[in-house]
Amino acid sequence: MKIIKIGTRKSKLAMWQAKYVENLLVEKGYICEIVGITTLGDKIDKPLYEFGGKGLFTGALEVALLNKAIDIAVHSVKDVSVIENNQLPLKFILKRDYNKDCLVSFKGPIERLPKGALIGTTSLRRRVELSHIRDDLEFIDFRGNLDTRLEKLKKGVVDAIVVSKSGLKRLGLYDSAYCFDLDIVSSAGQGVIGVQTRLDEFDELDFLDDSATHMCVNIEREFVKALNASCNFPIGAYAYFNKNDQFCLKTMYADPKTFKKIDCFKCGVPQQVLKECIEYTKNSLAYI
Repeated sequence: MKIIKIGTRKSKLAMWQAKYVENLLVEKGYICEIVGITTLGDKIDKPLYEFGGKGLFTGALEVALLNKAIDIAVHSVKDVSVIENNQLPLKFILKRDYNKDCLVSFKGPIERLPKGALIGTTSLRRRVELSHIRDDLEFIDFRGNLDTRLEKLKKGVVDAIVVSKSGLKRLGLYDSAYCFDLDIVSSAGQGVIGVQTRLDEFDELDFLDDSATHMCVNIEREFVKALNASCNFPIGAYAYFNKNDQFCLKTMYADPKTFKKIDCFKCGVPQQVLKECIEYTKNSLAYI
């Protein structure tokens, strides 16, 4: 049997995700090899919105796919551009675990942080959302892998950081004593592992795909795409099925300078809900 070469970034979280996919494949009898690749996003230490956004973490993996140096690429879907390469589809979407953002602080939840608390995050979306909870917070750019950011927090460089709950959980770093879930709109695709392949190959790996999560992620990404947004814009979208199995969509969009934002929440037929959130947001742009 041919060995499936799994491409991934080299961070601890990315490697965990690649290993997770590998285990699913091995259970089905496949033989795998994980190939770590350094991306442009791993080499820079400034905010992504200054360098062109999400594609920085996927470009090198896509080149490796096209050159057949790897067979599949494992991504955090939130890092994948909504403008996809038709020859390299994001073919399989695994079941989402946690979508939420977490405030990590040894000084308590966001309501208990000291006045003027310093928050480490480069995400414009997170800055906007937290500013609407506490207008006295201060922000500084904070890049690096999850363990690097946690180490800076321990050294007191900032009062708190904001990271994805799924990343904390996957690496065994979530602790309710200092990790606090935030009620804010998450990034499109947050908490989801995606598998990218060449167009006409590896369709037989469809057992990796969770159809409900796949549909939700497509809706989230379509919202971002419709607003022509990227890392340059504070934008979020989270689609899910509620306890009554009804499809729901939460979105946010904000002015990157004023932080004035537009929130939308709709439930119903997926494509109609998407259309309504797009139209509402676009019609409200003149007022922010």
